[in-house]
Parts: sequence; structure tokens; C-alpha cells
Amino acid sequence: MSRILIVTIGLVDRSGTEVVTFETAHGLRRRGHDVAIFTPEIGPLAHALLREGFPVVDDLAALPWTPTIIQANQTFPLLEVIARFPDVPVLSICHDATIWYNEPLDLPTIFKHAAVSLACRDRILGRLPHLADNVELLHNAVDLGAYRTRGALAAQPRRALLSHHGNHMPAVRAACAHLGLEVDALGAGAGQVVADLPARLVHYDIVFAIGRMALEAMAVGCAVVVVGGRGLAGLTTTDTVSSWRDHNFGFVLLTRPVSVDALVTEISRYDAVDAAQVSEFIRRHSSLDSYLDRLEAIHREILAGSAASPKDRDASIIALGKAFRPLASALESQVRAEMTRPQASESPARAEITKPQVTGNGLRGLISNCIRWIVKSPSR
Repeated sequence: MSRILIVTIGLVDRSGTEVVTFETAHGLRRRGHDVAIFTPEIGPLAHALLREGFPVVDDLAALPWTPTIIQANQTFPLLEVIARFPDVPVLSICHDATIWYNEPLDLPTIFKHAAVSLACRDRILGRLPHLADNVELLHNAVDLGAYRTRGALAAQPRRALLSHHGNHMPAVRAACAHLGLEVDALGAGAGQVVADLPARLVHYDIVFAIGRMALEAMAVGCAVVVVGGRGLAGLTTTDTVSSWRDHNFGFVLLTRPVSVDALVTEISRYDAVDAAQVSEFIRRHSSLDSYLDRLEAIHREILAGSAASPKDRDASIIALGKAFRPLASALESQVRAEMTRPQASESPARAEITKPQVTGNGLRGLISNCIRWIVKSPSR
């Protein structure tokens, strides 16, 4: 069994990567592995893991052991980990196709790159084209033990759930009101972050969401309209579920303008039988158990490759120093873009880069200083 260190940007609420970290940690521990988590931002979800006996640290000196493998959700916090453990092999998983702290890095100890969507894979290959044979599409997964199937959907939808991600909320509410649907909202933007989503989802016929929540709602058996503040994809059907899954039900699909009329049209396409078939597809192809099977296989491949081809420590440190360049460039580009963008009700990147998530010395202090310098730059 392995000692696995999961690296993630924060464990505060229940966003996509936070839930992935939570469920992966539990799943790997159930399979006999030792699991610890390093995160620069400790919050309620981290405290929940601590209560369950997981080592969760924001200081690598506090780790109880040296990992045999590192699994990173973002490259920004990974740099600090590699500086501490330059000999330990890494699986780097890209969860976002644009955000600066997911900038792909080419480091000797990263033995494998994976991506949760085609857009994330394209990002890696755009930066590191020589890795064409070493980037795997690793779809997000659902804990089917927690997200159990609901009973048969009503012939016509009665209750709707909205995952609040931006300025589409009034249009969704208006469309539901036009069709006589009762609608509730969940999520940080709606002031309603919950830990019992599986139990709640079974009470809704149709869900408006993107990303992970869309996936979870489909697994339960709800009809799902993929929509967010950036646009509308539409009702997920058996014709679209496979290709949309490759895009992680994410922003790249939101190509249509959000309007009440468009949403009414999508809600009117509701089909209880088709939604059940979509749910069967997701439960067959996106189970946490299958995800963990593949994850363990990748870990074994990485450990075997590391043993057969150990990396030179000095070369790793030199490469680590060079990695600051693409990361800082991605950060600067994003900050400048966000500072010149008109204010909007949805700008996840702005929220990430303007609040001082982390402070202190070392790498995190350097990045924080970089953010402050760019924000204050006279060229804004």
C-alpha cells in the first residue's frame, strides 16, 4: 500500500476539486492506503477530514510521514511540495482550463499528467506538446453509495433546483415560474452551502447546474439543464451525455445566451424516460469505484517508472526554479485580464485572484506579493 499525499488549493467549501479531494481521500483510505492532504487554505472541509483522522496540513513539516507518491489537483501548491520532496513521483491532474494556478508545468518528477476534460487536456498539450502520449482524460466520478438513485421521475417536472453560479438565476426562476415549477437554490452564491446534497437531490425533478453538481444530479436520476452565468448548453439527453461528459459538463459547453424563452424551451424537452437512461449511463461510466481502480493503476505505473528511472535531485530543483516563469506569466495575464474586465455577477477568476487566500513566507508569500504588484501596476 502507498502513502499518498493529495495536494489541493483549498479545503473550505464544497467546490468541485474540494469534493474530489474529500471523496478520493476516503476512497483510497478504504482501500488500505495512507492518505494525507496538503492545502494552503484550511477551512471547514479540512476540519471535517481532520476529525475523521486524516492528516491535513498547510505546513509540510507537519506531515507524519514522507509520501511515496504525490497527487496534485493544481500546480501552484505543488511547487511547494516538490521543493520539500524532490525525489517523490507526481501525478498532476488539471481541473481547470483557464485559472492561473492550474498552469501546466513540465517537471522531471511529474511522471503523468491527467485532465478532467478535453479543454483541460488541450491546455496541457498546448503548453507541453511533447506530452501528447502522456496525458490521460480522467473523468470526474460520483460516489454511488452516497448518491443513490431516486424513484421514478414525475411525467412532468414539479420541483427544480438551481445551483447558483451567476447572473442566470433570474432567468431560471422566471422560466420555472412560467411553467409552474417550484424552484430552490443552493450554493455559496445563494448563501446555502450544504453537506447533505445526496439526500436533497432526490426531492427534485430537474436541476440547473454545471460541472460536478450536474454530474451528481444525473447520477441520482434528475433531469439536468446545463446552464451557468456564462451561458446555456441545454437539457442533457442520451444524445449528448457522452460528449458533454468529456467536457466535464463545464463552461466550454455554455455557448448559447441565457434567456427565459430558451430556458422554457429546454425545460419543455423534459423526458422522464430519457433522464433515467442518462442516469444509467453516468452510473455505469462515472462511478467512484471505477475512478479509484484507474487511479491506483496509474499510481502503480508511476511508481514502477520512478523505480526504473529515478530523477536527479539537482535537476529537479533547477527545473523547479524555472517553473516559476510560466506560472507567474499565467498569473499576470489573468490578473490583467480580470482587472480590465467589466464587473459581472459571475467571474470566478476575479474572486480567486483578488481575495488574499494565502499569506506568509516562502512560495505562497512570493505569489501573494506577485498578485499585489500586478493589481497595483500603473499599466492597469
